[in-house]
Amino acid sequence: MASQDVFANFSCLDELTQVIYQGIEKFVVISTVSDKWTIHLGLNGHSGRWWSGSLLEQDIHKLLGSNKATDKLLESFAEKLAELFIQGELCVSDWSAEKGARIKFTLGPTSKKAIHIAMTEMNPQEAAAYATKMFIEIALQAQSRKCRLYPSTADTEATPVEVAYVPRSRTLTSAAASGSVTGLDGQRGDVKNKSSAHKGATPSDQHADVNMAVDNKQQLLSGNTSAAERRAKTAGEKIQVSKTQLEKRAASPVEKTAGRSRAHKGASLANPNKKARKYQAIEFGSDDDDDD
Repeated sequence: MASQDVFANFSCLDELTQVIYQGIEKFVVISTVSDKWTIHLGLNGHSGRWWSGSLLEQDIHKLLGSNKATDKLLESFAEKLAELFIQGELCVSDWSAEKGARIKFTLGPTSKKAIHIAMTEMNPQEAAAYATKMFIEIALQAQSRKCRLYPSTADTEATPVEVAYVPRSRTLTSAAASGSVTGLDGQRGDVKNKSSAHKGATPSDQHADVNMAVDNKQQLLSGNTSAAERRAKTAGEKIQVSKTQLEKRAASPVEKTAGRSRAHKGASLANPNKKARKYQAIEFGSDDDDDD
């Protein structure tokens, strides 16, 4: 079915802007859609020159080669033009800085069916009025970002989702959050219920259930542990390890001494396990005894 409103399918070309670098010149391009497709072209520099051009419904029908284009065909055509615009496939044809020069805005210059729009230079009053209008629109848009001219990184980030307050005893771990929403007290109730429900189960099954309940409780308790508590726990463990090492070092000489057998009275100093030899003093007789 032919479309009654051609530009109702051109919304993708509305409020687009792009920059053209051509030689030493730099242009800004603004595309808007109402009852026609309008292009405004501004030249960067102290002169503040602006051009404008537009395409009407009959121009679009002429480009498509049919006066009975369907909405689907018009929308597809507009999307292709918008894609070329966004990719920067555009230029200023027949460019001349002379006053009254007939220049063209070209979309898709490398394609077989490039779109050419004749541009007419605006007088200084019209150019100033249009520039003021655009800045008013920019200012209105800035109100949504605290009147900043350019969006900040905070504005581009996703808005955080408000999370309801959860008591500390019911803080969820990541594993619990991905599954059932159950707090610490709820886990205790579940353990009791499971214990009563599995009284008839085998000892191995009951043992597995108890282990699973203990693991869940440990996960919940670990989730409640703050960073400061974890650091304090780590420091305490290090201190305990140091004490243990010192005690081992201090106890090692004592153990060596205790392992030695105590020397018995009268034992040999060289070998404590053997008794010392007794030596009897040698008595020599006197000369008087020999004479007798």
